[in-house]
Amino acid sequence: MRAVKTVAEQDNNSAQENSASVEMIPAGVDVSGYLLRTPVEIGFVLRSLAQKGDLITIHFDHGQHSFLSAILGADTKQQCFWFDISGADAMNRALLRSDHVVFAAAPEGVKIQFVLVDSVSLDEYDERPAFIASFPEDLIKLQRREYFRLDTPIGRPLLCKLPHRNGTVYEFPLHDISVGGVGLWMSGPVDVELMEVFPDCRIDLGTFGMIEVRLEIRSMRQVTKRDGSIQTMVGTRFVELSRQTENLLQRYMAQLERERHQLLRN
Repeated sequence: MRAVKTVAEQDNNSAQENSASVEMIPAGVDVSGYLLRTPVEIGFVLRSLAQKGDLITIHFDHGQHSFLSAILGADTKQQCFWFDISGADAMNRALLRSDHVVFAAAPEGVKIQFVLVDSVSLDEYDERPAFIASFPEDLIKLQRREYFRLDTPIGRPLLCKLPHRNGTVYEFPLHDISVGGVGLWMSGPVDVELMEVFPDCRIDLGTFGMIEVRLEIRSMRQVTKRDGSIQTMVGTRFVELSRQTENLLQRYMAQLERERHQLLRN
């Protein structure tokens, strides 16, 4: 049985639904490096969305219509999955007529998107109405490549100066650092978008000097800190990092790790 109410039982408030909608990845963005194509990989992502109860936005009719839903289950052997119906009968009928449906979700700020070109059918899941569809041919998962990363020192936080397109140079403290990218703390409203690239960013590594990098926004999620404040943790990726800068980052991280081991021994 389902542990939570269905989306159809929750989405009567359209204002709430629209505020939670996930936008589609802009056309023209190169996602070739982030495509999952095997049924095992696709099934794993769909089951993860179902288990965590993450909402997913369904766009159809060339983006003219959308509603919130949730993945209910996935069968890798049969290569099919179930998702929740809308609370509006007209929306459900329109979806059944559509032959191009885009699913978009952002669990923990990681963008997931896939397209159905086959028709959607009505079925049941846990003895309740649900849609059923075949697995997509591929699925986009915009997740930063996993590198060994370290949390930055709280006592002497690293700072990143980010020149924004609005002309303002923002200064954000780092949450973590790796040779693949950095995590930034952003407080207050800052207009940044997934996949947006910010050139000429500068990160002060203290005695190791200042590095200049290009940062690509890869994930965003809100975090409630111990003092009750809400901040946005933004995951970024280094774009075309030079070998010299990569070597400097590795030396800095090695020094940071030595310092931590020393503190643990004391």
